[in-house]
Amino acid sequence: MSPASLDALLSAAEDGDPAAGRQVVSLVTTKFTGFFRHPWHFEVAAGHALGAARRRGRARLWSAAAATGEEPYSLAMALIEVFGHDEPPATILATDINEEALAVARQGKYGESALGELPEGQRSRFFSESTGTTRWHLAPAVRCLVEFRALNLVDAVWPIEESFDVIFCRNVLMYLEACHRYAVLERMASLLAPDGLLMIDPAEHLGKAGHLFTPGADAVYQRRGASYPPTQRN
Repeated sequence: MSPASLDALLSAAEDGDPAAGRQVVSLVTTKFTGFFRHPWHFEVAAGHALGAARRRGRARLWSAAAATGEEPYSLAMALIEVFGHDEPPATILATDINEEALAVARQGKYGESALGELPEGQRSRFFSESTGTTRWHLAPAVRCLVEFRALNLVDAVWPIEESFDVIFCRNVLMYLEACHRYAVLERMASLLAPDGLLMIDPAEHLGKAGHLFTPGADAVYQRRGASYPPTQRN
């Protein structure tokens, strides 16, 4: 895009053009994602969800920067594997500011390159190849565990009332100004169950919000004041 075209786009967005605003969001948000990035996070999240469901009857998880869906769908696959059946008592909220990315996620269809790092066992169990194409379709059991919603984390109001046992907020904090980062993490802490876990990217940090959480291994944090220590990696 030329500088002149970019200036025109930004001006249109500032004037309230919704299409221009969506295009600006698409340009400035990262779309780099993949299935089971930092695999241990999914192992920990699913195990914690299993314990929460046993204690409270149901588990809730949130992928707060879902992009094109690989992260929340990885969570769904991990839940199915840990619970041992296709209908675990758990739900996943998946949000992102980029509505174009969410539209891709809702389709549950991915190319060969997206599945490149996925183990063969998970590929054969959770995906089916579309006849005559190079696209792979996610199994309905995986898709039905995930609800997608558009959400800007810096908005003053989040349309979220329920609490969560696990929140994934990975590869997004680094893009927020310090004041927004603190506010987002403070609100996430308030939405975590008393024993809830927060997962961030290992390259990120909590900054001044660190006092709200107890650190564990590999960027896994527990809400401060929990009744037992955060998960440690063996």
